[in-house]
Amino acid sequence: MRRNLDPLIAGGPQAPMPPPWPQAHPFGNERLWLDCLVEREILRLRARYELSLDELRGLYISDRQVDALLRQQASHAGPGGADPSGALTRQAAQWREHFNAGSPLALLGERLALAPADLELLFIVLAPELDLRYETLYAYLNNDIARKFATVDLVRRLLGADVVPHDAAALRSRIDALAAAGIVVLADSGDQRSALGQGLALAQPVAQFLLGIAPAAHEHADAGHLWLEPIAADAGTMPCAPGELIACRSDDPDRQAGWACRLLARRGRHALHLAPHALLAGTAAMLSARLAHAALVLHDNAGTGRDAAADERLAGALQRALCAGLDVLWLVPPNWRATPALSRLPLTTFALPAASSTERAQDWANAIHDARLADAGLSAEAMASALAARFSLSGPRIRQAARAAQALRAADPAIATHQDALDRAARQLAAQGLAQVAELATRPHRWPQLVLPATTLQLLQEIAAAIACREQVFRDWNMQRRTGRSAGLMLLFAGASGTGKTMAASVLANHAGLDLFRVDLASVVSKYIGETEKNLERIFTAAQDADAILLFDEADALLGKRAEVKDAHDRYANIEVAYLLQRMETHDGVVILASNLPKNLDPAFARRMHYTVEFGRPNAALREQLWRGMFPAGVPLAADIDYAFVAEQFELTGGDIQTIALEAAFLAAGEGSAVGMAQLMRALSRRQTKHGDPGTAARLRAHQAASNGGRA
Repeated sequence: MRRNLDPLIAGGPQAPMPPPWPQAHPFGNERLWLDCLVEREILRLRARYELSLDELRGLYISDRQVDALLRQQASHAGPGGADPSGALTRQAAQWREHFNAGSPLALLGERLALAPADLELLFIVLAPELDLRYETLYAYLNNDIARKFATVDLVRRLLGADVVPHDAAALRSRIDALAAAGIVVLADSGDQRSALGQGLALAQPVAQFLLGIAPAAHEHADAGHLWLEPIAADAGTMPCAPGELIACRSDDPDRQAGWACRLLARRGRHALHLAPHALLAGTAAMLSARLAHAALVLHDNAGTGRDAAADERLAGALQRALCAGLDVLWLVPPNWRATPALSRLPLTTFALPAASSTERAQDWANAIHDARLADAGLSAEAMASALAARFSLSGPRIRQAARAAQALRAADPAIATHQDALDRAARQLAAQGLAQVAELATRPHRWPQLVLPATTLQLLQEIAAAIACREQVFRDWNMQRRTGRSAGLMLLFAGASGTGKTMAASVLANHAGLDLFRVDLASVVSKYIGETEKNLERIFTAAQDADAILLFDEADALLGKRAEVKDAHDRYANIEVAYLLQRMETHDGVVILASNLPKNLDPAFARRMHYTVEFGRPNAALREQLWRGMFPAGVPLAADIDYAFVAEQFELTGGDIQTIALEAAFLAAGEGSAVGMAQLMRALSRRQTKHGDPGTAARLRAHQAASNGGRA
């Protein structure tokens, strides 16, 4: 059953959000408790004469120095009476009952599910980080000035476990459990010591948490560091099952990060950002996420660039994070695919929907404002709206286009406005990848140059409007969800060669402000199995990035009807057609199929076309209009050209007329004369004779004789 991904994208109530990281705290009651334990242990040692009067003891910390440190704590009176050790024990018990419930220590116990005894142990280890006097006291109790930290034996004595052996075993078990969880690190200076002599240190995330030092802020962190992003949320009741792995594919890191924050706000989680190698470094990242009530947001720019061994290690780290109850949001490139090692994980993968025109307009407005590219009399918002409607560039590419526009404006004085520079930069940037796999076919054709029947011309104008409005219809009006297809348009231009199919495609591209790329089928179709599909995938991917119109000329060569499978050739030919059909349905751009033989196309393509335009041969009136508009203003024309005659007598297509007019212009230029009826007759005669109409010359001579007779 397919999972509903809508809650991953938008909508849904929000969960209550706890603070991610505590503030710095004095730990007043906790220090008083520890002071009582330290003083009690010193009294015990002195009572047993375990502390020598030798002034070089520990090389050295004197009794006088230790007594002075103990007297610095003025919050309680010194022990009195006949049993000072017992009095200190009772005082320690009283201070322990007054541990501040709102302290980082209590929050640590809540988020890591630790017992009160564990927290007491951790505070003993933390104390030297709060006050350097504990280093001196610990060194004195360890009988070694170099060992200014808590050891297993020191913790055992301070907590009284040296009196009851059973308590000592339980304490050691707790230390081992904390070390296994990565909360405590068993450290030493390198020399071999007994288990009791091992030093204890807090894992860095735990120490930072208790000291109120949050992971680095985003603006100060590079790819090798963690940074914590507190996320605000309203109170809600949305339940959240922890331990979910979601891979989000997109080419826009900023939109991915925004999506992650929105999803975590609804789930009542903060965000701990990191790179994959930081997750592989150990338990620090997972421990920080648990402490901060955060999900891991994994920024993976490499995507599929790792080898199999690295993928295995990453899969193991992700599995440990999921077992720890952490959500992992994996931000990957658009071409990312799960490897075999990762496919064993409970992974949800989806492509982040493309930015809407409103979001792109905001990105353009920000880029124009930052680059100071707003034209006088035109707001950045108005320029941004126009650019967003024409180009589907992602946020980083929009900023890149703005920088390129600055360079273009500075280098080319012919670019009059910032709007022109932005338009040119965006088109160049969009077409970079597609130019390697297809041919730029945009020509400077406009609507007045299209000579077509009124119904055909009206249909093309409707198509131009559909191209301009497809963002609004598919996304803003949500018709894409209703159709279940992409936000693209598929057009079929059918007609004989020379009837204006390519020119019409160029007019549509120019009207939309997009580039037109012709797909060379000779470079696409391959005799090797699977290569044709790979070539097509490269073309469609590049076209998606380029916001360009794709023109498959002579499309019936590739999109012919699927045949009954009689051999392997038929089977793979059918696979190619099926793949192209599937790929066109998922393409978000405009695709034009041009065919001279539309009846040879597979019926599945004809059924999926949004628009089908028939380009028939022009009638006499349209042919005369074509002849009259074929010569630009700079061409010298003789007065004897009879456009009505050639239009009436010769059923030519627009392409034929263009070829004949060009040949006549060459003839006239070679003779040093204006283009007249003589040059047109010669060019027409050659053209028609080549196409099997030998009577052309006779008709032309008869027309010339009639014309001469009329003049006489």
